[in-house]
Amino acid sequence: MAGSIVSIDWTLAVQTVNFLIFMVLINKFLFKPLLELMEERERELGTVYSEVEALKEKANSLLAQVEELLSRAKEEAKAKIDEAVREAREEREKIIAEAQELAARKVERAKEEIWKSFEEEKAKLEKEAEKIAEEIVKKILGKAA
Repeated sequence: MAGSIVSIDWTLAVQTVNFLIFMVLINKFLFKPLLELMEERERELGTVYSEVEALKEKANSLLAQVEELLSRAKEEAKAKIDEAVREAREEREKIIAEAQELAARKVERAKEEIWKSFEEEKAKLEKEAEKIAEEIVKKILGKAA
């Protein structure tokens, strides 16, 4: 078999043994540590992903709480504004009622003063008319006498 291109002899067995030893060494020192490293990273990534999901859920929960608090705050603010508006309207109505009552009293006092002045002037005019009438009667009687 010396003339063939591929010869099978004892070097093939040595090469096969060398190859198997090489594969065992590569497996032990390269592939196993590499696979363990990849598995470790996979576990770490799984942990990180689960932590991320937990944080997302917590963030969503906090966001919901914030939105609820904001909603309550808006409702409370609206209620306070509505209460303030209602109180302002009541105060305005009270002030208007007091002003109308005061104006009515002033108008009534003015009417009373005007009526009193009218009565006083009427009494003065009646006295004046009596004096004038007496003078006329005296003049008429004085001419007739």
